[in-house]
Amino acid sequence: MRPKKNRTPRRALMALPAAAALMLAACGGSSDSPTLVFPPPPQTQPPAPPPPTAMADQAACQSLTPASVGGPMPEGDTVVIRWLGTSNFEVAYRGKVILMDTYYNRPARTRPIGIEVKDVKRADAILIGHAHGDHISDVAPVAAQTGAPVVGSQITSTQAIKLGVPASQTVTVTGTGGEALKYGDITVKPTHIIHSTIQTGLQQALRNLYEVDSLGPLTPEEVEQNATVGGGSSDPNLVQQGTMGFTLELPSGFRIMWFDSVGAMSDEEKQLAKDLGEGVDVGIYPWTPHSIAENQLAYTFPHIDLFKPKLFLPTHHDHIWNAWLDNGLEPLFMKIRDELPGTSFISPLYRSAICIDTSGPKKGDYIVKY
Repeated sequence: MRPKKNRTPRRALMALPAAAALMLAACGGSSDSPTLVFPPPPQTQPPAPPPPTAMADQAACQSLTPASVGGPMPEGDTVVIRWLGTSNFEVAYRGKVILMDTYYNRPARTRPIGIEVKDVKRADAILIGHAHGDHISDVAPVAAQTGAPVVGSQITSTQAIKLGVPASQTVTVTGTGGEALKYGDITVKPTHIIHSTIQTGLQQALRNLYEVDSLGPLTPEEVEQNATVGGGSSDPNLVQQGTMGFTLELPSGFRIMWFDSVGAMSDEEKQLAKDLGEGVDVGIYPWTPHSIAENQLAYTFPHIDLFKPKLFLPTHHDHIWNAWLDNGLEPLFMKIRDELPGTSFISPLYRSAICIDTSGPKKGDYIVKY
């Protein structure tokens, strides 16, 4: 019996040439042969960036801790503005912190701000509106702790140096136009303005009121605390020559304007208004120290009316024991409501986070963490 041979079926033999032809074509064979098409390998796509955190959900917008003392920074194009008592403000934006005025160590019986001078460790610039003690007194320790430059008029620079700021850490500006300082994505432009006038007898009258309607004499501890409050300049030229307003501009064109005093309008302020038109998004102007509202309106309202900010924040309206009183804001807010319908207003508390969207379709939207 013969062993059986392994044979390839005839049908399979007939298929071999066709398979070979297909392989040949796939390897660059005759163009007359059929072509095998293989799908391309899948492309690896980079992961999509996470969606921006909603403003209301950002840690900085839910915190009462200023960035300058270690609090969270805002994200994206959100700017956070905080009032830190008297005319002190903090602006935090895209990794930069700007401080305006440095008067944190205030007299005994003045309401605490919630931070102390020693806590202030982060700033990229310190803007000083003018060199009176209730605006500049803590500039030396804050400058030393942060390393930030101190920006102000010549009178301000002179007083800062007297208080202990190295001359090399001061930046003197004239506010007459053309000056611009860059801190990251924040451009700071100074403007020479004129300080308000304090009528003869006003400060003594307010001190008399504290004596009549106060809590009795200071304790030894309070007297000791008052001895630690720093001083300021008594230069008689400060009112006319030594005061600066500052405008902070962000890449989207969003503008924040801050004055720490309001008096007669300088030529530079009038020119600034012409240059900006109605392009001020946040206006911060004082409401002090005159306790008669009709008098104070004559100081403050013309500046708000000149720039017509979309949002107004008052400043310098809180008390300083034995110096200024708490000034009610209702007369000012009513006048804004009735005469400037395009301007909204809020009165934040110390350290409140005012979070504002500075670009896109929601530009100007804000929330407040009281």
